[in-house]
Amino acid sequence: MLTRKLVGLILLCALVLPGCGGDGPVVPVSGTLSYKGKPVANAYVHFVPQKGRPSMGSTDADGRFELSYDPQTKGAERGKHRVFVQFDGLAAQSKPGAIPGKAVGPPADQKAFFDKYSGSNSKVEVTVEKAESGLKLDWD
Repeated sequence: MLTRKLVGLILLCALVLPGCGGDGPVVPVSGTLSYKGKPVANAYVHFVPQKGRPSMGSTDADGRFELSYDPQTKGAERGKHRVFVQFDGLAAQSKPGAIPGKAVGPPADQKAFFDKYSGSNSKVEVTVEKAESGLKLDWD
């Protein structure tokens, strides 16, 4: 009886554990976004694979981001991605000194950055092969 339970446990582990070690199709991805060496805050970073589901993350004041594949899964699918950014006006609007109800755009020194790397304008590609915790997106 104990042997059957042990065999069942081993089979269960063999099926479940391969996805826990970073060997699955989605791997954790985090890093920093900067423009001309300065961190970009209040931005959404989008990774769009050639096939499959896109991932997205938002930057903090230091330009750090962590991608989410879906609400329960952090990371991005393995493979080549087109990367683009989008300004997060709502996050910028919630900062101290912002005028309530007034639309906020990117800082003047970053407007060209968002124009060049947003949506279909961006030609940036990144290949995700393994878990990445220090990805540096430093664009100029």
